[in-house]
Amino acid sequence: MTGLALVLAAFLGQAGMPVEATPAAPDDTKISPASLSQAIDDATATTPTFPAPPLTAAAPASPYSMSGGTPVNFSDALIQRKPFESDHAFDGFVGPMTDPIQAKDARSLTEARMVFLNNWAHPGTPVVGKGTYQVYALQLRLALTERLQLFADKDGIVRFSPNPGKSVTGLANIAAGAKYVFIRNVEDQFLFSGAVQYEAPTGYANIFQNQGSGLLGVYGIFAKQFGDSVHLSGQFGENIAMQNQQNGYFYTHLHVDKRFGKFVPFFEANWFYYNQGAKYLPASINMEGAGFLNLGTSGFTGTSIVTLAPGFKYNFNSHLEFGVCYQFPVSDPHQSLYGNQVIADLILRY
Repeated sequence: MTGLALVLAAFLGQAGMPVEATPAAPDDTKISPASLSQAIDDATATTPTFPAPPLTAAAPASPYSMSGGTPVNFSDALIQRKPFESDHAFDGFVGPMTDPIQAKDARSLTEARMVFLNNWAHPGTPVVGKGTYQVYALQLRLALTERLQLFADKDGIVRFSPNPGKSVTGLANIAAGAKYVFIRNVEDQFLFSGAVQYEAPTGYANIFQNQGSGLLGVYGIFAKQFGDSVHLSGQFGENIAMQNQQNGYFYTHLHVDKRFGKFVPFFEANWFYYNQGAKYLPASINMEGAGFLNLGTSGFTGTSIVTLAPGFKYNFNSHLEFGVCYQFPVSDPHQSLYGNQVIADLILRY
């Protein structure tokens, strides 16, 4: 029996399989150790080898990532956004209160915001005197995606009550536009958005609306959370008059708040810097509307109006929000139709 046959016979015999008998080798046949070793090598050389299976299977990568490429918690990725639903990844934030036409929320939201504004003019204010004006408005925002939003932020009814004089009521201009969230970092709770808004001259002239060809606003908006409860947000941009019957101005807004559960006190500041002149009202008026109203006063270029406002927001839940603030000018009060204001809003959010 050859060396290879001996190895196979031994292997099959141990496995319990029958082995066909082979004639005995003549007595003079001798198997050397070298031949046996070579036979074993030849037999094992044809034995297939297989790679060892991995000890642990690799975890599947999350298909969701933030704009900067940082992986999001996988449980968050399983939450599917419904059509037109607000971005609820930043529910700790609250939106701005003051200057409700220009100041924007950095988030993409679907909501209806009811706004009430009451302004007390300073004594000696042209036309209005020591009177008041009220605004009753409904703002509508639609989140097409968690980044793209359409909005209509100016409309409503304005009522002027001069003192002395007779009250007048009219419709405000309509302003609408779009906003896009360029940076949306959920892990670091940071947003940066850009918005474009056009205000059309659709209102009533008796309430200082409907002059010229409209106003185009281009804005940058940011919002950042610090720790678990402090938020800083702001905005900057230019409002460009389409003709010389309205003043154009550079606008900045700053908001800081601290959340105590559902209660969120805040402080806001606004700066209007007029850098594009108008020729609608005579320079002797020496006053502008600072946001909601644009009087088109001549010779107002280079003038600033600054306002401050403390206030609070209260979140009943992620879909219902109420807020109140008190706004007042800290620049020359005789250069602003703004007097002291109370602003209240109620937001229904999807």
